[in-house]
Amino acid sequence: MNTQVVKPAGAGHETLWVLLTAILVLGVAALFVSARAKPQAVAALASHQVDARTQLNAAEQGLHGDLLVAAEEIVALAEAERVLPPVEQLRSMDLPPFAGGMTSVTRGGHEWRTTAQARYVAYVGRSAAPDVAASFLLRLPAPAATGSPAEAHDHDDEFQVWVHREGPPSAPGQLDDAALARQGWRQVVARYDAGVTRKGAVH
Repeated sequence: MNTQVVKPAGAGHETLWVLLTAILVLGVAALFVSARAKPQAVAALASHQVDARTQLNAAEQGLHGDLLVAAEEIVALAEAERVLPPVEQLRSMDLPPFAGGMTSVTRGGHEWRTTAQARYVAYVGRSAAPDVAASFLLRLPAPAATGSPAEAHDHDDEFQVWVHREGPPSAPGQLDDAALARQGWRQVVARYDAGVTRKGAVH
């Protein structure tokens, strides 16, 4: 009587092939993803611009945010009254950053004044503590004889925020971009890269 011993088939080779297949699939997937990936596009800054997220300190970022909100309120008041409100009116409304108080002091104690040029009106805040925060300027289109700032000019002339760090600023005689840049003012730009859904905005 003959006895034959049959050994069970080993699983070593099958496991090796499964691992190789998995590695191959992962490699192809990685190549596909890397081929489709696009580098993040960040808008370049002009020489007269600063980035709101990376080139302003905490106090300045707070002032910048306050001015963006205040600008909306100022435009609404101008639409109703056909004239841009004076600083005194904004202060009486306790509208930051024009309102006084401890918040104003801790952010540089800015003294706000208005200045006008044929095409623009600006609220200029001279910093009492430049080491805490720069001086700020909020520029809006001047209201037309009939119409609001929003109606008076094109979209490119909407309100903008500028900062000044090069010593005490004097009241600018001209409010166009080139004149402000010559006087040491820098436009605050909010940049958004490809990872942010909304488009880049300039203020």
